[in-house]
Amino acid sequence: MNRSSLPVSVNTMKKWFESDDKVLQCTLPFQRHSGMWSPILKSNLVWSMLADSYIPPIVLLKDKRGEDSKGKDIFGYQVLEGQQRLITTLFPFLNDEWTLHGSVEPVEVDGFTYDIAGKKYSELEEELQDIIKNYRFTVQAIENYTMEEAEKLYFNINSGVALSAMQKGKAKLGNELMEFVNTLLSGNFFTQAINITEKQALKEDDLLMLMQGMALLDQRHEQREFKNISAASMLSYAESIRNSYNEEKQQMIMEIVDYLDSAFENKNKFLRKNNVPIVIVMSKIAFENNVKPELFKAFINDFANALYPAYEEASGSGNIKIVNVNQRLRVMFIAMCNYFCWDVANTSKPFESEDAWTWESITSENSEDDADTSSSDEDTPIMGSFMNEPTEDAEDTDVEGSGKEDVEIEAGENTGISAESE
Repeated sequence: MNRSSLPVSVNTMKKWFESDDKVLQCTLPFQRHSGMWSPILKSNLVWSMLADSYIPPIVLLKDKRGEDSKGKDIFGYQVLEGQQRLITTLFPFLNDEWTLHGSVEPVEVDGFTYDIAGKKYSELEEELQDIIKNYRFTVQAIENYTMEEAEKLYFNINSGVALSAMQKGKAKLGNELMEFVNTLLSGNFFTQAINITEKQALKEDDLLMLMQGMALLDQRHEQREFKNISAASMLSYAESIRNSYNEEKQQMIMEIVDYLDSAFENKNKFLRKNNVPIVIVMSKIAFENNVKPELFKAFINDFANALYPAYEEASGSGNIKIVNVNQRLRVMFIAMCNYFCWDVANTSKPFESEDAWTWESITSENSEDDADTSSSDEDTPIMGSFMNEPTEDAEDTDVEGSGKEDVEIEAGENTGISAESE
C-alpha cells in the first residue's frame, strides 16, 4: 500500500464526481450511510474553510482504469474518508441545495468580516465563493492496496468516535428513519427560526427538540407514557420507533414541520429548547383547527410577551419532568383557546388529564400544580421569564432517569469538524 499527496481543488473533485465516467465515486460497502451530518456541522465546515481553520485530510483510493489514446494512465478514485465533507456537504452546497445555518458566526477573511448565516452559496460574496470552490484539502491518495487493507484503514481512522447523545440517537433510529428526520431538520424552522446556540447545535439539540416533540405527540395520540423528556429518555424513544414509525405518523410530523417552516421565517427568541417541543404540539392543534401559519406565529409572539406564572413555574428547575412538560402544554393550550376564542371543553387537548382546563388555572399567581424541582435541564431559564437566554449549557439530568446512562450520555461529544464524525 502506497500513499501520496494529491493537489486537487473542491471544484475539480466535484467535476470528477459529476462526470459521466465517474472519476470520483463513493460506493465502498463498509462506509457509513451518507447524510449523517446536521445542518450546523455542514455549515461549520464551510466556516472552517473560509476561516482557514484546520480540517482533517481527505483520503481517496486511487485505481488505474486504463490508458488513453496517448498511452497515459487513466485513474479513478473512491472516497475512503471525506464522504460527509464532499458528497453530503460541499458538492450540494456549490449547487445551492442547502442554506448555511442561522447560528453560524461571521467569518473574517483578509481583514474583512462577512455575515454568512442563512445564505446559500450563490448569495455569498464572490471572494468567498472563490475560496470555497478553489479550496484544497490535504488529500491523500492510497494506491496498491487490498480491500482488506482499505477497510482496516477506514476503521482505524474512525475508531474512538465520541458521539453526543443525539448522534447516538441517530444510530438508534436506523438509516431509513434517520434520512426522514434529517429532511425535517433541514427546513427553515430548525435551521433558521429556533433560538439555538452554536454549542447546542453542535450537540444536535435540534434533533433532541424534534424527538421531544414527536414523543409528546405520541403521548397525545397514543397515550404513551414518559417520566421525562431528557436526552437519555429520547435515546430509548428513538430505539423504540426504529421500525414502528409508520407512514401515517411520518406524514403527520412532516405536515407539522412544513406548517412551522411556513410560520417562522426568521429566528424567534421564544423558540428555545424549553419551548420548542411545546410549540410543536401546539402547532398540531392549530393545524387541526385550520389556523393559518402566520396567525399561529402571532399567537406564539403574544404568548411570549404575556405573563403566565404556571408556565414560568414549569420552566424552571426540573423542566424536563413530564409533570412540568405537561403543565407547559396545558398553559399554552388554554392560552391558545382563549386567543382564538375556542371552547376549551370541545377542543382536542394536548394530553389526557384530570387537571383544571380553565383560564383562571393558568393566570393565578399561585399555580395549583406542584412543580417537582429535583432536577435541572440544560436550557433552564432564569425564573421570572421564559424568554431569558440560557446562561450555561449544563447537562440534561434527572433523578428519575436511567442512572449511569444519564450521567455518561454526553461524555466526549463532537464539537467540531473531525475525521471521526464521518
